[in-house]
Parts: sequence; structure tokens; C-alpha cells
Amino acid sequence: MTDGQEARRLAELGLRPGEATFNAGRVERVAMDADRLVGLVSRLMREEPLRELRIQLDLAGSEESLHQVLAELREVGLASTLNRIVIDRRKYWEVIRDDELDIYREAGDVVRLELLLVDFERPDSGLELLELALMSLDTTKLEALNIAITSRGLTDSARLVQMLRRLGPRPSLREWTLGYFTGIERDWIQWVRFDALEMLLSLYPGLQTLILPMAELHVERLDHPELRSLFLNWLGSTPHGPSDLSSWTKSPVPKASGLQFLRDARLPTLEHLGIDFQFDWYVGWTPEDVHALFQADGLVQLRHLVLRYCDFGDVLCEALVHARFAPRLEVIDLTGTGLTDTGIRILARAPSFSRVKQLICARDEISPDAWDELAARFLVTEPP
Repeated sequence: MTDGQEARRLAELGLRPGEATFNAGRVERVAMDADRLVGLVSRLMREEPLRELRIQLDLAGSEESLHQVLAELREVGLASTLNRIVIDRRKYWEVIRDDELDIYREAGDVVRLELLLVDFERPDSGLELLELALMSLDTTKLEALNIAITSRGLTDSARLVQMLRRLGPRPSLREWTLGYFTGIERDWIQWVRFDALEMLLSLYPGLQTLILPMAELHVERLDHPELRSLFLNWLGSTPHGPSDLSSWTKSPVPKASGLQFLRDARLPTLEHLGIDFQFDWYVGWTPEDVHALFQADGLVQLRHLVLRYCDFGDVLCEALVHARFAPRLEVIDLTGTGLTDTGIRILARAPSFSRVKQLICARDEISPDAWDELAARFLVTEPP
């Protein structure tokens, strides 16, 4: 398509130069101010095989226009070719990230949705983008839903849970991930409050992997027939501690149910359980908190156990060797967990670890004799 032909096509669609890019003679990407998109976005979704739509908000304020654009999108639905839709607020000085929804397909079917979300509570936000995708696209083969949050402090999951509940069950879903993205090397103090985890899991009967970040979990009992991997990443990403020390107080995150719900959990297919204690920076963990885990008798297939960054490593080991699932464990990962010779020798001499094939831990504070004793019993790997 010549420059003249592109200019004519832009004019036909009501677009200006610089607001769109072409591929094979068709408009593929559009980036426009929300004010300009009102009245145009429906036509773009119907007539053009758009792959990316970027809705830009300016300093003069165009939140009302964004509301209208999203209303139009709810009416017409998202184009079946769309791979990405972005609400670009980076012109606002207090916001450093966009709301961004990425749509992944295989053989034309939507199989994965990834949402980068600035704020659950902000109206007309990335949460609406996710709802648009789940409502207007064919997601009957959706396998994975991944959400990354950027907000600081407490994030209440109520709006997310209400939206997912309203949209109903998705039997095809196999992976559900909630995590953080800060864009910086160190982590902000941030956590999520979950009050309806049991209900949420009931929407996904085929779920196999659940990954949650540092969370204030209010859970009575966790039952799921297919869940195979459960990760509670109490930090978010990197073990460097919080960067927003101005708001720091010791253990600022409420434990809520802590790990107590694992005592009576019924997860008959769970093979991989990971818990990131992240020292004592965020949650004031005590040895009593882990007793519920080690008393659990509903984890009958557990083989791979990850207990990272725990301050009371020796006490942890003493309880772990008596866990009801200890005879079934094959891999134990104690990356970052504080151990001395006492804990190492408890592990090396535990008769309950008859099936353990690999043990991951650091030898920083361990004497050569104790390390040799452990290495003589297990394949020992040091964390990278």
C-alpha cells in the first residue's frame, strides 16, 4: 500500500497520521487519545483486524472518555484478532505502569490471558479489559489466567473475585497466577487480601496450578480434586526486602489464616507445595505457624516440598522429619532457610526421608563434617 493509499484509508476510518500502523494493507495497531476513540472504536473492532489497541489518557483528563470507550467495547466486543489492549496512563506523573491485557492464542483459540494491573479499585481499569476478554471472546479453551499487580500496600481482591464469580465457571482453566510487578530491583510492601479463595477455586474444577503472592488469606479449608501445584510466594519476586522503608513496620502484613488451612486441606492430587516465608520482613512467622502444615494428612501425593527463606530453619527441620507426608517426599528445597549443623544433622539422620532423592540448601554456616554427612545421605544441591 502506498503512502497515499494509507492516508485515504486513515481518512475513511477517521484516523490521523501517526495514530495507526499498517501491515499488508490493513490497520494492525492503533494508539489514540481516549477522546478521539469515542465513536470510532466500535468501527475499528468491526472492520479492521486489529492486533493492538492503545487507549491514551492525557493530562487534561479523559477518564470520562475512557468510560465511554469501554462502554462501546462492551457493546461491540473485542476483535477476534486482538492480541493486546492497553490503557496508557503514563502521562500522569503518579502512575508508572499501564494497564495491559495480552491475549495468547493457539490455532485461533484463546489459551492464555495475562493482565498487568495498576489498581483493582480504580474504575475503568485493566479489570474491565479482563472482563471484556472473558465476555466477548471465545475462551472455552482458556488454560491460563495470569495477573500481575503493581499497587503498593494492601490490595483487596473483592472486585476481582466478584467479577470472576459473575462470569461463571471455566472448566478448561489449568493455571491461575496472581503476582506482583514493580519494575524495580527491590520490592514494595504489598499484599493481597483474599476472603473467598474456596469459592474462587470452585469455579475452576480442572485447575492444576495455583500461585499466590504474599497474601492475607482468610481460608477455613481448601478442597480441590485436581490441584497439583500450590505456591504461596509471600514476597513477590526478589529476596532483597522492601524499598519503601518510609512505611515500614515490623511484620506489616496480617497473617489471617496463615498456614492453618493446610491442616485440614483435602488436596488428593497435590504433588508440589511451595511456601516462601521471606524471613521476617513481611509476616511474623513463628514455629507454631508451620505445625499445621506438618500435621496435614490430606496431602497424600505430596512429593516436592519447598520451604524458602525461613529464619528458624533448625526448628523447621526438627518438625519436618515428623510430618505425616515426610515418608513420601522426594525433593526438599530449603533455599535461603537459615540452617546450622543441628538442622543439617537432623535431616541427614531422619529415617522418615527414605524416598528423598534431592535436597537443596546452602552450606554457608555448615561445618564440613555436617555437610559431608548430609551429602552421604542425599543428592545435595546448593541454590544458584
